[in-house]
Amino acid sequence: MQSSQSTDEKTQDATEQPLNADQWQDHLAKLSDYGKQLYIDYREQTGTCKKLAAAEWRLSTRSLALTIILLVCFAGGLVLLWAGLLATVGIAIFSFSQSLWLAAISLIALQLLCLAWLWKNIGYVSSKIGFDHTLKSVRQLFNINKDEG
Repeated sequence: MQSSQSTDEKTQDATEQPLNADQWQDHLAKLSDYGKQLYIDYREQTGTCKKLAAAEWRLSTRSLALTIILLVCFAGGLVLLWAGLLATVGIAIFSFSQSLWLAAISLIALQLLCLAWLWKNIGYVSSKIGFDHTLKSVRQLFNINKDEG
C-alpha cells in the first residue's frame, strides 16, 4: 500500500510539473500582452498630450493677442474717454449745477468706473494664457505628483 501511494504521489508530482511550466508560460505571455498594451496606451496618451499642448498653445496665443488688443484699447480709452466723453459730461454737469467741484468729482468717478471695467476684462482674458491642462497631463503621463519635490 505504501508503494502504490508513493507511486501515485510521484505521478501526481510529475503531472504538476508540466502544468506549472505551462502556467508560467501563460503568465509570461499575458505579461507580454500587458506590456504591449501598456506601450500602446502610453503612446496614445503621449499623442493626446501632444494634441492638448498644441490646442493650449493656439488658445494661449489667441488670448495673448486679445490681451494686447485690450491693453491698447485700455490705453486708447484713457485718452479718448478723457478727451471726449468726460469733456462732454463735464460741460453738461457744469451747465446744470454751475459747480466746478461737482463736475470734477463726477468726471473722476466715471473715469474710474471705465478703468475698472477694462482692468477686469484684461485680467479675465490674460488668465486664459497658460498650459494648465498640458502640465496636468504631463504629470499624469510621467506619474509626477505636485506635492513631491
